[in-house]
Amino acid sequence: MGKNTKRNKKTKQPQQPPQQNGVTASASGTAVEDFEDQQAASSLPRLNGKKRSQLNKLVEELLNLVEKQPANPNEEWKQYEQLQQLLKQIMILEEPLSQAVCPQISDSPDDQTRLAKVEAFSAWAKDGGVHSEGLEIAIFPGYQLGLRATRPLAKDELVLSVPRKLIFSEESNSDCRLFGKMTQATHLNLAYDLVIEKIRGEFSEWRPYIDVLPAKYSTVLYFTTKQMELLRGTAAASLALRQCRVIAKQYAFLYRYAHTMTEPSTGNRRHPGERGLFFTQHGLCYELYRWAVSTVMTRQNLVPSEKQESEDTPKLISALIPYWDMANHRPGKITSFYAAVPRQLECTAQEAVDAGEQFFIYYGDRSNTDLLVHNGFVDDNNLKDYVNIRVGLSLTDALAAKRASILDKLNIRYTAELRVLPAPDFISKELLAFVRVFKMSAEQLDHWCSDLERAGDLLHIDCALETDHETRTWQFLEDRLKLLLAVFNKEMQEADEVKELELKDGQEIELMLFLYRRLERSILAGALQYAQEHRKV
Repeated sequence: MGKNTKRNKKTKQPQQPPQQNGVTASASGTAVEDFEDQQAASSLPRLNGKKRSQLNKLVEELLNLVEKQPANPNEEWKQYEQLQQLLKQIMILEEPLSQAVCPQISDSPDDQTRLAKVEAFSAWAKDGGVHSEGLEIAIFPGYQLGLRATRPLAKDELVLSVPRKLIFSEESNSDCRLFGKMTQATHLNLAYDLVIEKIRGEFSEWRPYIDVLPAKYSTVLYFTTKQMELLRGTAAASLALRQCRVIAKQYAFLYRYAHTMTEPSTGNRRHPGERGLFFTQHGLCYELYRWAVSTVMTRQNLVPSEKQESEDTPKLISALIPYWDMANHRPGKITSFYAAVPRQLECTAQEAVDAGEQFFIYYGDRSNTDLLVHNGFVDDNNLKDYVNIRVGLSLTDALAAKRASILDKLNIRYTAELRVLPAPDFISKELLAFVRVFKMSAEQLDHWCSDLERAGDLLHIDCALETDHETRTWQFLEDRLKLLLAVFNKEMQEADEVKELELKDGQEIELMLFLYRRLERSILAGALQYAQEHRKV
């Protein structure tokens, strides 16, 4: 990932480096880059032995904490509170380093600061082959930066293309690879390489792009404990807490690998992974890692690997796509695709856009829970929204095997998260079928198991079932929905409305969380009424 070291530099060049390994800069491009890496690392502050020892201890405590799997929501919350306390202590010790590596994060710049970097970024993108005639980067209230049409754009018109050489992926640079094939999560490799390029600072070929990225995000990794508490009891709570736990574990793994498991690295590019380890040892801090992970979570897209192992099963990898990723989301259709022959991402307009208006793209069919946790925003016009309900067969159920055989035929897992939908569907067919199987008597199970080819009928709302069976099904759904809505009781709903009105500038995360609560409550309340009506039929 990162840059292709063979490309021409666009960034500031230092003076002639001294000889390294008997080779001068004029004789070896690798020596120049090794020298630059040393220069970048030498500009960073070093933590003294006492602070490093304290950090080592805190990171071990962090690893021990996140290795424990919480058994219930209360344990999960307590673990999160302990996690936040440890991370707070870690960030205090790492503050000199985080201020050097991420000064814009510490200074909390506004959108104007990013906009000031746009001219250099746009020139860099144009030189790299980006075609964006008819679009420019601008500030939009409520969106930060976005793309604005400079002329009328027709629906389906090709308005933006980004060549492969300007797409930041794990295949862009292999000499930073620390993980190798240790993980199949390409977004982790992508975040790691972004950390490396951020540490390289002025010596990174990706500097113009990195400079226009947000300094911080509204993802769950940036939530305070008080903000996270607004999610307790919602469908997003466990996913958000798990995300914080996973990212903390990844950071702790990188830290331990760099500082307690390996010898100091020379950064020699001739040894695979050595350069990445070198930068990790000099510049890694939690502030930087959560920034890199949030950048990847909010902006990544999948592109085909150029190192395909098989033509029959194309491999997709995570990538950051400069300029294209400045486009904000609006419901519609996906109009961005990777073109294999010209080797570029191409984006067309999903709708006609007048000059001066914002140009939007569609991020895909995703729930507000997903958007909140991974992108840091909520779409109040999301037609593809849903709320997941966790259901599962009991291990002590003597009839579990028969229930499982029917669920197998329906391709429904025995323990699953199934969807409650907005109007007009309310209850997904998979959730309805699961509960119907779950509430079957022994005799009814024998009947359906005798002819599993008919199991698909259970997915349909008008499936012919005995009245008492349907009543039990809808009663179960009604009871479960009431339980989920208990977190949004009348008193809490009224309190939410009051607090939402009292929010001030700078409380965008709280506003997003109250909106999320309201949207989830609306879906559950609609489904509850739907279940009650069917139970009475």
